[in-house]
Amino acid sequence: MSFEKSHLAKCVACVGLCLTLAFPENAHAIRCRITLGPMSFGVYQPMTTTPVDVIGQFDVRCQAQPGSFSISIGPGISGDQLARVLSAGGTGTLNYNLFRNPSHTEIWGDGTPPTFVVTGSRTATGPPSFFNYSVYGRIFSRQAPNPGTYSDNLLVTVLF
Repeated sequence: MSFEKSHLAKCVACVGLCLTLAFPENAHAIRCRITLGPMSFGVYQPMTTTPVDVIGQFDVRCQAQPGSFSISIGPGISGDQLARVLSAGGTGTLNYNLFRNPSHTEIWGDGTPPTFVVTGSRTATGPPSFFNYSVYGRIFSRQAPNPGTYSDNLLVTVLF
């Protein structure tokens, strides 16, 4: 599909991250809270030869007793952690994914291979411990989406 310069479709894409705190039946003495916000990829130029990369952030605050936690990210509307899509509704989609490393080689998912989770540990009692984790988003290059606003909703789970 070719695009004339005056007819380039511009796509705005963002990922909405939803928060879920999972409490096992025998809850640990550690208590954690996560803060996160939307990730915006900005404007995607169709058929661009380079991917669109953005960096988001998760902030985790844990208190009480020492303990560990893990953060997983669900597959979103695609139902597939390995092939996430942003959707404009109807037929418009953009392929993207989220990674836990800046080289975009480790997909952040639920830990089912080949995906990874992010883990952390609070080692002391007393004042709260703060942890910051970057999430690396990438819309892949050479896509020709319809014009529109693209989004995905993901479930972020913190187990502690």
